[in-house]
Amino acid sequence: MRRILLFTLSVFVSLAASACGHTETHVAMLHAPQPQTGHDVELYVADQAPPARPYYEIALVQAIGFGNDATPEDVTHALRAKAASLGCDAVVRTFIDVGYSRAHAAGVCVRYLAGAPAAPDAAAPVLPPSPPKNPTPPPMRPAPAPTWEPLPSSPNQGK
Repeated sequence: MRRILLFTLSVFVSLAASACGHTETHVAMLHAPQPQTGHDVELYVADQAPPARPYYEIALVQAIGFGNDATPEDVTHALRAKAASLGCDAVVRTFIDVGYSRAHAAGVCVRYLAGAPAAPDAAAPVLPPSPPKNPTPPPMRPAPAPTWEPLPSSPNQGK
């Protein structure tokens, strides 16, 4: 009876452990941490334009989710929480990679130079000027025409 109970308990513990997940965060500091701002940390993905406000980099932050926590939501939440604890206003150039049982997110934790957020009526983004029109191509020379030449092995060369 004791063996059956011990076996059942070990199976239950192994099943419970396999359904668990956790998230790790890592930091590489570039500057000293700042006091916390108390507001939500903004997240800018790598393909997205960085914020228009001037900022300086505080740290490189990384979050890795395992098991049930291997989702983009879990790793971005952990990334933003770690950035908030360092006093960052945003995480820029964020990459997110999701696998079957592991997810990874990394970015650069930044702090804005100005204290107030940018006004929504601030200068609209300026698009780059249109490229100039293509120049006209140079005049084309006529294609060479084939000429008839007698074969060197031909005995009658028209004489």
